[in-house]
Amino acid sequence: MAPRLDDPDGLVNLHNLAQEVKKIATGDKSVPIVFGWGAPLFGAINYFGGEIDIATLLANEGYTVIVASIAPISSNYERACELYRQLTFGQFSTIDLTTNSLDEQYDVDVDYGNYFAPNSGPEQTHTTGRRRAILYSNSPGYSNWKWDRNNKVHFVCHSQGGNTVRCLISMMANGDGTLNPTYFNEAGRDDWAISVTTLGTPHRGTTIIDVIESFINRQMGDAVGLVARLFATASFYPPDKRSFDLQLDHWGICRNTGETFQKMLERLESPNGPVWRWLNSKKNGFYDNSIEGVHTLSQSTIKTSTKVFYFSLSFHATEPFPTSWPAWGKDAFRSFPFSLKLFVQSVVGGIPILGQLTDHIINAFSNVGWPILTTLAKFSDLVKWVTQALITRILQESGYNLVLPSPGQYIPRKDVIPIMMSTVYAMGGQQLTDAQKVILGPDLEDWFQNDGVVNTPSMPGPRGCVQSVGSLTDFDFSVPGRRGIYWHLGVNDRMDHADEIGVFIERDTADLMQGMYLDIADLISRLPKHVDAQR
Repeated sequence: MAPRLDDPDGLVNLHNLAQEVKKIATGDKSVPIVFGWGAPLFGAINYFGGEIDIATLLANEGYTVIVASIAPISSNYERACELYRQLTFGQFSTIDLTTNSLDEQYDVDVDYGNYFAPNSGPEQTHTTGRRRAILYSNSPGYSNWKWDRNNKVHFVCHSQGGNTVRCLISMMANGDGTLNPTYFNEAGRDDWAISVTTLGTPHRGTTIIDVIESFINRQMGDAVGLVARLFATASFYPPDKRSFDLQLDHWGICRNTGETFQKMLERLESPNGPVWRWLNSKKNGFYDNSIEGVHTLSQSTIKTSTKVFYFSLSFHATEPFPTSWPAWGKDAFRSFPFSLKLFVQSVVGGIPILGQLTDHIINAFSNVGWPILTTLAKFSDLVKWVTQALITRILQESGYNLVLPSPGQYIPRKDVIPIMMSTVYAMGGQQLTDAQKVILGPDLEDWFQNDGVVNTPSMPGPRGCVQSVGSLTDFDFSVPGRRGIYWHLGVNDRMDHADEIGVFIERDTADLMQGMYLDIADLISRLPKHVDAQR
């Protein structure tokens, strides 16, 4: 009897689906699996796999993996151009799988076409000296491999990567010679991709952008200065010497010849300078990941291609905010930093008769006051009052232009990476604006649930083209009607946004993450390669 695919844990559904497809379809490990990003971050941490290098893991299982080097916070269009060029360049940086040594080359050129409006875009629409994609393979014959109709790929995308590939496939399907005649002059090439699998992708946007804007609470000039200092530090050295490459050189966010760090910083911070233009252009990852930005993407691209298989996995890293007062609340109440006896004496001490009853009043309040307080006020209301009326005011009066997030529906799970706890907490209380509610449409789901970066209801896929794998009546993907649909595998509640790619994961999550990627590879390697293979 075939297992049902409606388990509460999406990873269980993924594993069961992979096992069922394995019974009826032969695997083909020769088709490259493409991941986004590139070389290890800061020289040590792999984007796909911190504890375990996922690309190496799959290569040692016989798969061929291509890790493309695309910009981390650029627009989906720029990243799509970079990804296209990486895959059609015909040469790769290579990694020795026995020693894990990487031979990197920086000679890729990228043409961004006519995407940017005059005077509001980058300084150049063509850039050179970019990293090559990295090839992980134990199989010969890939050194001069180029992406085309005969050399198809599977895309496995994390976070914004899913929307970047959506943008790419849309331009491959429809062609866009006006926007970029070099790369997208020809239509009908969406069948170059066999499948797209998304992990924690903001298919409908994310409220983390609103959280960041609310927290910083700065004027535009201050924001530009803050971002410029970060960008100058990251981009002062040439690309091959950078610990973290933003790949924004074509915007002028790089060091000019002979420029000192201070001069570079002044140029980046200047009014209408590179950082100001980049932030205001709405051609960046901040806007493109917002609810409004993904809505803009939806108006200019196809949601899915009828020639491509799609799978999605959702995640959350939350627990409900406590609804009852904690057990330690009474002790905390008693430890309030002034004497309850002195307080009562100050209030009633000068009143005849009442002053003589001070001890009785204190005893009565101690015994009855706590139950009354916990009945009249919610614990979350107290936390909200402390956050807004006390801590935030103290910070602002001390010169810190910050607004701390108020409590919401959720708190972070205990195993969430510390740096992400604040975003899980803040997104758990981030209210949607009226405009965002209109964009998202009726029947809003729980947009407070999140994985620290993306809201969980945003992850299944673009609106109107998602189906649960539980609705599958059989597991034969060669039959018509299986392409062009996001087959949602379900929600996993044991991974945050970093766990999904193996970065900074706890040891006990490593096996879970490793199994997820092995199951994904096993599943997609058994999908039909050609559209005409459907019966």
